[in-house]
Amino acid sequence: MTYTEQQHVSKSLGSLPRRLRMWVVRLWLKTFGPRWTVGVLCILRDSEGRVCLLKHKGRVKPWGLPGGLIKWPELPQVGLVREIYEELGWSATEVLGQTPFVLRNSLVSENFPMLELIFEANRTLSADECAGWAVQASEISEFAWFHADELAALQGILERHRALLLDVLRRT
Repeated sequence: MTYTEQQHVSKSLGSLPRRLRMWVVRLWLKTFGPRWTVGVLCILRDSEGRVCLLKHKGRVKPWGLPGGLIKWPELPQVGLVREIYEELGWSATEVLGQTPFVLRNSLVSENFPMLELIFEANRTLSADECAGWAVQASEISEFAWFHADELAALQGILERHRALLLDVLRRT
C-alpha cells in the first residue's frame, strides 16, 4: 500500500472518531500492507584497498557491513548516514559531503523478506578520517579492515556479503 492509498483509506473513514480511524488504518496496513523490510549497508574502503566490517553482537555470523534498517518514511541514504553514526559515531556527511554514498547493488535475504540496498562511499577514506571512530558498545564489539585474501578466509560472514565484497575488491 502506498502512502496515497493509506491517505485514501484514512479519508474514507472520516466520519469515525480519530482514534478508531487510526486503529482501523493500522489494522489495514498490518493485514494488507507491505511485507518487506528494507536494510541499507555500506562499503567503506580505505586508501590501502581494504573494506571495513563490523563485528555485531548476538549474531550467528557476526561480521557484516555497517548499516541497518531504515525507518519509514526515511530515505535510504538518510537512514544509512543515521545508522553509521549510531554504530561508529561518525558523521559521513561532514567528511564525504551531502551525497556521501552511491547505490552499488541490491540483495535479497534468503531467510526472510528483506531487501538490502548496498551503497558505497563516494571515495576511499584516509586514516585521519577514520581516526575518531568509536563502536557502539551495545550493538557492535569491534570493527576491522580486511584485504581480499583476509576476507576470503574470514569466518562468520554471510556468503552473499563475502561474494559481493570480493567482487568489489577485485574490480579495483
